[in-house]
Amino acid sequence: MNNLVTKLSSIAALIGVLGAIGAGFVQYGKLTAKIEELDKRKAVINQSVDLGPINAKVDEALLYANEYKVDLIDRIKKVEDKIKPIDLTTVFKEIAKVREELAMLDIPEKTNLKPLNEAIKNLEGKISELDTNVKIVQKENQLQDVLIEEIKAAANNPLAN
Repeated sequence: MNNLVTKLSSIAALIGVLGAIGAGFVQYGKLTAKIEELDKRKAVINQSVDLGPINAKVDEALLYANEYKVDLIDRIKKVEDKIKPIDLTTVFKEIAKVREELAMLDIPEKTNLKPLNEAIKNLEGKISELDTNVKIVQKENQLQDVLIEEIKAAANNPLAN
């Protein structure tokens, strides 16, 4: 009897495995049929997108860009008008004269320029510091101008008091 139960449970397990394999093949067949059906269909998308607002913003941006471009071109022209060509031939002649005079002084070729270089570096540092200070003062002036404008606006506003 023990042997019979073991054989029946083995047969039941085998039937279960065969059923699971069969179910897997059925699902595979359904999936393959669905893929073939989808391959035969033609995809048609009928949605349309209204690009009017985007085009309007692009046109507006181009308009502003052209205005800034014209303003920038005008500024460049003003700067170019202020630039004056300089004839450097006289400067080069003066340099040549100084070189001739130095040659006549018979200065040794190895002159100690270290103190002069240190003085130049010191001056460059001070110039850089002054430049930074000037930029700070300019920003402070801009801030003060903004504050003055705010005070003027507040003074002209009857509801501010």
